[in-house]
Amino acid sequence: MVGVPLILTPPPQAGVRLQPQHLHWQIGRYKEDLSFGPGGRGRRKRWVVDMEAEQHNIVLNNAYELMAVHGITLLTRYAVVGTGSTPPDPSQLALANEVVRTIMDHTGSTSGSFSYTRVADGVYEQTVVREFLETEVGNRNLTEWGFSPVDTAGGNLMSRELFRDGNGNPIVISPASDQRLRLIYKTRITLSPVVPVPVSIDISGIGIRSGLAVLTLSSAWGSGLFPDLVVVEVVMTGRVINSGGNPNSAYQGVYLHSVAFETSYASTTMSLGGALASKWSGVKGYTPNSRQRKTNPVTFLSNEGNGTIRTIGLGPPLGGAFRFVLDPGQEFTKTDLYKLTIGEFTVTWGP
Repeated sequence: MVGVPLILTPPPQAGVRLQPQHLHWQIGRYKEDLSFGPGGRGRRKRWVVDMEAEQHNIVLNNAYELMAVHGITLLTRYAVVGTGSTPPDPSQLALANEVVRTIMDHTGSTSGSFSYTRVADGVYEQTVVREFLETEVGNRNLTEWGFSPVDTAGGNLMSRELFRDGNGNPIVISPASDQRLRLIYKTRITLSPVVPVPVSIDISGIGIRSGLAVLTLSSAWGSGLFPDLVVVEVVMTGRVINSGGNPNSAYQGVYLHSVAFETSYASTTMSLGGALASKWSGVKGYTPNSRQRKTNPVTFLSNEGNGTIRTIGLGPPLGGAFRFVLDPGQEFTKTDLYKLTIGEFTVTWGP
């Protein structure tokens, strides 16, 4: 048996940028109105805003450490408010004086809801709405806010700022006993590569092979609304995170395929007939402050993945998510005389 390690030089990698957008805070209350429709007369609750402002915010350095555990999607599950007045700084981990945190949204759901909007290729805006009850914030003087992926106080914030008016000045907000506080928080996520990038691989005993690497929108039976985001979070955390559409465990896999797929971000193609093999060995441990993570190498044994290999991918094995597609004439053939080791796929992230 001859072992043939596949060394990716430079290794295929994806990048993530997490950037702040803005916070829109509202103090208000629900009022009942009479409503009329085909079913007759009824009552409905209407949100009435008494005070509001939109302000900038910062993403803390801590957010990029939390991403190795929670990915991107789950960073903003909980809104946090407090009474401290310390000026915000990217090095902070917590509020100066936390009062309460909530996961409840404006519909009353406590499922940790959010929404994604794709605003350009590989660029997403996440919107999170959280609402504090009258019993949580009524008759309090609040000065600071933040967001966190977890429900307990501690050094686990991904953002922290002071409440500010429309001119950017720090203020104290004081909801009355019958008022609620609503926070509408936006962040922007930018993924790469969404334009094909040249990559070369060095195959021991065969030589250099060239191709193109790109993230795609192909879910290839792996489900999910955002395949590019899902596969990036798989490498970040080692697990499939539901960013929408219930993606499944098919995203946890390095695959070999005989089809030379499109190298277009917009591609949603897949192929059942050319699938050769898929395996998953998990991800390496995260080194604090490195802001990157790698998959473990995957070895296909002599009876696995045999055939002419034109695409090496990460994600659903029918051609989904992240593709490295060999250039025409650069394909190679694996037989049962060989085993094949695929090196690490890497994801790096930052502001």
